[in-house]
Amino acid sequence: MLPLVPRDASERGSPIVPHGACGLALALAALAAGCGGESSANPCAGVDCSGHGTCYTDGFWPLCACEPGYAAVGGTCIGGDADGGGDTEAGEDGGEGGDHGEVPVGCGDGMVDVTEECDDGNDVAGDGCEPNCTYSCHLPADCEDGDVCSTDHLCVSRGGGRVCTFTPAAEGTVCDDDSTCTDPDACDREGVCTGPPTASGTLCDNHLFCDGSGDICDGAGNCAGVSMPPCPLSGCTVDCDEATDTCITATAGTTCRAAAHQCDTAETCDGTAMTCPDDAMATAGTVCDNGIDCDNPDQCDGAGNCNGTVGC
Repeated sequence: MLPLVPRDASERGSPIVPHGACGLALALAALAAGCGGESSANPCAGVDCSGHGTCYTDGFWPLCACEPGYAAVGGTCIGGDADGGGDTEAGEDGGEGGDHGEVPVGCGDGMVDVTEECDDGNDVAGDGCEPNCTYSCHLPADCEDGDVCSTDHLCVSRGGGRVCTFTPAAEGTVCDDDSTCTDPDACDREGVCTGPPTASGTLCDNHLFCDGSGDICDGAGNCAGVSMPPCPLSGCTVDCDEATDTCITATAGTTCRAAAHQCDTAETCDGTAMTCPDDAMATAGTVCDNGIDCDNPDQCDGAGNCNGTVGC
């Protein structure tokens, strides 16, 4: 028999309470100890995670870290294909906002079913319940971020899910905010690494491609680009892609320079070059009209001039 799964949002952070000989109102600690009334200091006592995971505890509740293809529901690991829910792998490390596998059927309806760890009815990542209805974290280790300005990382139950919390390190703790434009750096009372601005004109690197290389500090703690951008928006260059560090060119055939007169030609982009081709004139012999009736027919001379072929 599958365990009773909470359906009301107020119950989602509560342990699963079994029916049967143990009684509906037995506490989870009694469940871990068994129905014989024996007490146990280990919340994981008697919890085998359905044979498809390992039990761990946050200090009070038993929780399951399940094998790939199984979803943790209280003290059990439910197969990912239960109720047509698909593969609901909880992820290798279960870190906050991480990739926890595919979205089970019914995820997002605000009700926890056997294929879900949680369901808060929204698609916000990192809020305790991920968009695919798995916890944002499972163990304190999932919340370690290497930030010296935060300590005592915990994964705690909140709002029907599990979310990372931390305590700010002591104010003044030496840190490094990875910016040349602030120095010396130290943790503030909110757990943020910061420091006073360095002098304006100090060389730095803001690690941005689209504003060019050669950056300097502005005296306010910011690193700003001061060189010519690598992708000037002109000719056949239409944008700059910061993600790939490349310039985006116009599609082949796009007009980059319109014809100025009858004996001029319009230039078009070739889809590869960032600049517009050199200005070219219409070939000699191209029919034109110089506005003089008595010297017709008129033709371009190849140098951009429209001349008559018959004297007036």
